[in-house]
Amino acid sequence: MRKGIFISIALTFILSSVCWSAPIYNPVTGHWYDVVSSGQDGSWSNAESNAVLLGGHLVTINDAAEETWLRSNFGASTRYWIGFNDAAVEGTWVWSSGEAVTYTNWAGGEPNNSTPPPVGEDYAVLNWSGAAWNDWDHQRTDYRNIFGIAEIQSVPEPVTMLLLGLGLVGLAGVSRRKF
Repeated sequence: MRKGIFISIALTFILSSVCWSAPIYNPVTGHWYDVVSSGQDGSWSNAESNAVLLGGHLVTINDAAEETWLRSNFGASTRYWIGFNDAAVEGTWVWSSGEAVTYTNWAGGEPNNSTPPPVGEDYAVLNWSGAAWNDWDHQRTDYRNIFGIAEIQSVPEPVTMLLLGLGLVGLAGVSRRKF
C-alpha cells in the first residue's frame, strides 16, 4: 500500500514539474495549450523539451487572432517563451514545430540580437512591452522564471495514460484496504 502511494506521489510530482495547469482548448485552431516549466535555469530549451514531453512544441502563432486568444487566456503581461527561434541560422527565424512562418509581431527594433556573440539572442518571448515579441538570450540570469506555452494538436496521450495510471494506483490502494 505504501509503495503505491509513493508511486502516485512521485508520478504526480513529475507531471507537475512539466506543466502547471490543465490544458486549454482553442476551438478555432483545434489545439490544446498549456503553460510549461522552463526548469531552474529558465531556458527556452527546457521549455521546448517539456512541451515535447506533452506531445507538442512551444506555441506556433499563425495569426493575430491566435495571439489575441493566447493573451486573453494566459495573460497579456506575463512573458512566455514561444516556439520561434533563429538558433540554427542567425536571422533565419523558424518555428520549433516546423510550421511555415506566416505571421510575426516583433516590437519596434526587434529582433536585434543585442546580446553579443557567441551567445546572441536566439529565442522569442511573447508579451514584450505588453503586446509584442522580443528576441532573448535564454541563458541570462535576469531572464529566469520565464515559462513557455506548449501547443498540442491533440489530447496528449502520454499524459492521459499517466493520469489513468495514477487513478488506477489510487484505486488499487483503496480496494486493498480492509474495512
